[in-house]
Amino acid sequence: MPFRSPKRRVSDAENKLRLLLCLRALGMATSEQLWPFVAGLELMEYLPYCLLLDELQKDGEVAEGRYALKGVLYLTPRGEKTLSLLRDKLTHTDCERIRAAAPTYAAGLNERRQASAAYRRAEPGRYRARGTVREGDVPALVLDVNTPDEALARAAVRGFRSCAPRLLTLMYTLPFEDGGRPLPVAGSQEEALRAAAEGRLALLAYGGREHAAAVSLREGENAYAVLLLLPTREAAQGWAEAACGSAEALARQVTELVTGKEGAHEL
Repeated sequence: MPFRSPKRRVSDAENKLRLLLCLRALGMATSEQLWPFVAGLELMEYLPYCLLLDELQKDGEVAEGRYALKGVLYLTPRGEKTLSLLRDKLTHTDCERIRAAAPTYAAGLNERRQASAAYRRAEPGRYRARGTVREGDVPALVLDVNTPDEALARAAVRGFRSCAPRLLTLMYTLPFEDGGRPLPVAGSQEEALRAAAEGRLALLAYGGREHAAAVSLREGENAYAVLLLLPTREAAQGWAEAACGSAEALARQVTELVTGKEGAHEL
């Protein structure tokens, strides 16, 4: 009979890091979506999974989104910091297995959510690209890139599908309150994005109460016009106000996401 070495005992602390890494690799997922991924990699049993995930939420390292991300879990800044500081506590094998399995699994989670990107005409010395995430027939997120950096524009097109879940998480988990000052309603998506590119906030009305907010995010010479779908006009105005208050930091995070630099060292 061949000799089999016993399984290595894994502490709760290490299993928590495994869960953080899984969630980070997927970008976002509900508990019901995260568990099959964890189970498929044989990282832990179901009961420890439930208990440890609950502890991570109570400790503020994992949070649940709202509106379009209601029920969806994501890493908070505290969770990101924990993973960054303690990533060397995870085995290289675990990191590689999670990294290898995440793209295919994440693609299956987002079948209803369609992400696409393409180059756009730009003035001399500038490069433009646009990425769109659709929920059915409605654009949930539009990212218009305007930059003097050709490599950035190319990366935005090439890598948009893979970074779309984290872009959605970044935008929808921005802390904000419904309300804000009244904003003008544009007649079309192009009009709303053009207003944002010119530094003017705008809304775009859809059927029912849904509105999208259009804002401008700038970091140096890189400019992003962002259109994000919210459930009400008040929510869209509140989000737009909060996004403007964090415009430079958000722009920097968008640049890191579309270029693949954000958190690359974590995996």
